[in-house]
Amino acid sequence: MKQKAGKRFRPQKRGFRVTGYALIWVLLFAVAVVFTQALRNSVSYVFMIAVLLLPPLDLFYGLIARSSVAVDFSCDKSTAEKSEPVSFMIRVKNRSILPLPFTEAELTTPDASALDSRDANVVMSIAPLSSFVYSRTVSFPYKGEYSCGVKNVYVSSLLRFFRFKMPIGQRSSVTVLPRRITVDDIPERYINETASQTSSPFFGNDSAEIAEIKGYLPGDPMRNIHWKLSTKAQELMTKHFGSESGLNTCVIADHGAHYTVCEGMRPDINEYCDDAVCEICCFAVTSGLSKGRRTSLICSDSRGGPATVSNKVFEFPESFEEYLPFYAACRADVPTDAAVLLRYPEDGADNDIVFVTASLSAETVSALCATPADNRTATLLLFCPYSALPDPESAERENEKYIYELISANVSVRVISEKELYER
Repeated sequence: MKQKAGKRFRPQKRGFRVTGYALIWVLLFAVAVVFTQALRNSVSYVFMIAVLLLPPLDLFYGLIARSSVAVDFSCDKSTAEKSEPVSFMIRVKNRSILPLPFTEAELTTPDASALDSRDANVVMSIAPLSSFVYSRTVSFPYKGEYSCGVKNVYVSSLLRFFRFKMPIGQRSSVTVLPRRITVDDIPERYINETASQTSSPFFGNDSAEIAEIKGYLPGDPMRNIHWKLSTKAQELMTKHFGSESGLNTCVIADHGAHYTVCEGMRPDINEYCDDAVCEICCFAVTSGLSKGRRTSLICSDSRGGPATVSNKVFEFPESFEEYLPFYAACRADVPTDAAVLLRYPEDGADNDIVFVTASLSAETVSALCATPADNRTATLLLFCPYSALPDPESAERENEKYIYELISANVSVRVISEKELYER
């Protein structure tokens, strides 16, 4: 068996086609006619008969070759973590005693950088009762959904006068899940049921309001002892915190190709940023759910055509884990305006909005600044891809200007650096 690059691959729409090599037979037939008319002997007649038999014999050979081909496709994983090796294999079998010197397979495989799937072709020669195996192992650097499989197999006859198309349609999708990260010191504020703003707690046991103070009971955490009141009361008093169930968090993922790739930029900057936004959103959602909060996730997806915005609500961590493969596969080629995304949280329900993005613009800042005026709190989680930009100093100065404007409008801001996210 032999494999070589298919530089002149020509897909066909129909299942059967007469190729350009048939012109050789036409020329040969013309020579045979002239030769027969000129010599008029038994040799010329034999030559003429042989030329006339070539097309039906070659067609018969092609039909046998087509019926003897079988294709198997396998992929060892349907879901994988980032940078986890994924292997797939395509086997084309020749079950006849005839050789198949001109066979082509039209494949869907990840590209060289494993950023997307592309169509490719492999030209092969298969010996009798043998197989051709094409295998590849890929490690995907970013989350998403990637396809691999066999679309069609083309079998040509021995003289290549005829070409048969065999639709295969064996395909597998691999969903690459984002990393599960932890980001420290994320400010989280909320409005209680009376709409009075509380202090700005952080993630942890002290993130809820003190509901009451009671006497110490065995088993109460020592860190919850109210030492000042204990001194006055001459007995240990402990702080009891109110549950955050009933409070709501809305995480908004600002996905999309925010950057136009130019000289000096990282070529995969949009995939790089989109991946970071996804990981930060997963952390924000799981953090809210771990404290008993009803948490929703808003994101846009353009895989099926025009971008659509999805608003999924979760009550328990298990429900988010079930939804995670779908969210990891979401892809937004064009970013959705922040003002549009901020209209999706329900009035009076999502009272703590967490907006996650990797690019700030005047429009985004303006939409976020208007959020606290709607009797809601807003937190911006900003990933800064400075190393991927041609002028990081200028981008940092512009972000500082936007951050000052956001803080002035009572929007909490947490900047997440590349070092913090990727060099743990």
